[in-house]
Amino acid sequence: MDTYIYEIVAKQLSSQSSPEEDAVLQQWREASAENEAEYQKTRQIWQDTPSRLPQQKQFDTAAAWNKVDRALHQAAPVRTIRMATIKYAAAAVLLIALTAGAWWLASRPSLKVQELAANDGKIKSLELSDKSMITLRPGARIKYSEGAERVVELEGEAYFEVAVDPRHPFVVKTPNQSIVEVLGTSFTVKTVDAHTTVIVTSGKVKLGMENDTSSVILTSGQKGTWGDGQLSAADNDDPNFMAWKTGILQFNDQSLVEILPQLADFYGKVIRIEDSYQATAAQQKATISFQDQSCDEVLHELQLLLGFNYRQEGDTIVISK
Repeated sequence: MDTYIYEIVAKQLSSQSSPEEDAVLQQWREASAENEAEYQKTRQIWQDTPSRLPQQKQFDTAAAWNKVDRALHQAAPVRTIRMATIKYAAAAVLLIALTAGAWWLASRPSLKVQELAANDGKIKSLELSDKSMITLRPGARIKYSEGAERVVELEGEAYFEVAVDPRHPFVVKTPNQSIVEVLGTSFTVKTVDAHTTVIVTSGKVKLGMENDTSSVILTSGQKGTWGDGQLSAADNDDPNFMAWKTGILQFNDQSLVEILPQLADFYGKVIRIEDSYQATAAQQKATISFQDQSCDEVLHELQLLLGFNYRQEGDTIVISK
């Protein structure tokens, strides 16, 4: 049994587990018949141990030995003294280990699920205990715990710089049940409605679906998407996928129709082109870059370059002739 799972089992049996930890344990039990059998065996042994831990964080060794002795005498007789001795020693070691484990869990801080949200319009950064770095785009939210398993849950968009640890893969879960698994790399994950997009800047990333064997392996410069039952991988053709973090927008021979949606996403604005100007906007192209400029400053530069007009109508910016 994995150490992290053992901790949750012990916490649940001693009524100290959180709802999130109960959910993790339930998922592990349902993963295989062997896991369920191991859980039931551990649960039975736990119930057979002394039900209360002493006040001074010590356990009564004599009582434990007496309990084991009574259990052994009730069992079927063994054939040799040597086998009885082995069984006696093994049971005593197991009982003492479980009791000591319960004491340890009772005396240490709980591995609570923590949450960080970038809900004040600003980018937020987080360094985990394994030295992995997570940068949240404004509006994003992440849940994590400082346990043995490196698993986080993401809503929104974030950039990950994962510390290398081959024995413990880093896993990102999203609301649409897609799974991103890595060993050590850097990448962005974006969740919108039922879609997940992953863009890799270094290393390798596996994108798949929870409880599904289908997946794709993404390498540096590739983009993977999951949504509407479709899983795909392709070269990344979006130079602005990190603009929310770098503050730099770049456009290379792109039309106004292509530029405006990216500005809307970057600035969190609603930008609409009047129907009568759609055909013209599709023909107007620009090669230009912006850095740390306001939406109004960017639109004014494009206006001077391409010759359109724009106005504010409520919460919407309207582009016209």
